[in-house]
Amino acid sequence: MRKETETFMKKRIFFVIIGNIILGLGTAVLNLSGFGIDPFTSMTYGLSSVLHIGLGIVQACVNLILLVPVALMMHKSFGVGSFINMFLLGFIVQYWGVFFGLFGITQASLAANLPIRCLMLVLAIIILCFGIALYMECDLGCGPYDALGDLIAEKSHGKIPFHWARIMLDAISSIIGLICGLTMHITTVGLATVFIALCTGPITSWFRRNVAARILGTKAA
Repeated sequence: MRKETETFMKKRIFFVIIGNIILGLGTAVLNLSGFGIDPFTSMTYGLSSVLHIGLGIVQACVNLILLVPVALMMHKSFGVGSFINMFLLGFIVQYWGVFFGLFGITQASLAANLPIRCLMLVLAIIILCFGIALYMECDLGCGPYDALGDLIAEKSHGKIPFHWARIMLDAISSIIGLICGLTMHITTVGLATVFIALCTGPITSWFRRNVAARILGTKAA
């Protein structure tokens, strides 16, 4: 029994890492599409511009602030997965960007190819949602922003499903990013931001129920 438990734990840790690698890939592809960034990053990028503080520092601080209610009210969402997502995901995204750059695939090189950029946008959203679903379903903790959707669904006793909670969070983040961007005369919200705000919750929920839960042998949230 103990051996089976240890094996399952190793499996979950493995897929937490794989999920974040996939999530990083989706973020990198999204950046390459040139259609904007995800809602959370649009918010932190906007705040970093207004506050004149580096994006990495702002994002880490926002994550730590969001971690407080999640850790206090939803202990199961605080674990190794949280630290991987909070502190390693940025580097994963960075290295995926370097990898694509080795083959000459950059935002500048794709700027004039609208069909490819549109295809990359769709693929990025699908990859992002699958990565989020996989590492969240491992139940070893997740990034505070992702955990907030589960927290809202749990505290509302199902009256606000995860996908609607995620849409609300993405919408709020996008609005903050837009306001900060307009204040600083920079673009933080684009077509991709709107697509992700509307699609991440439902698509992630579908992947958790139909793919991630089967891979891990768990019941979908």
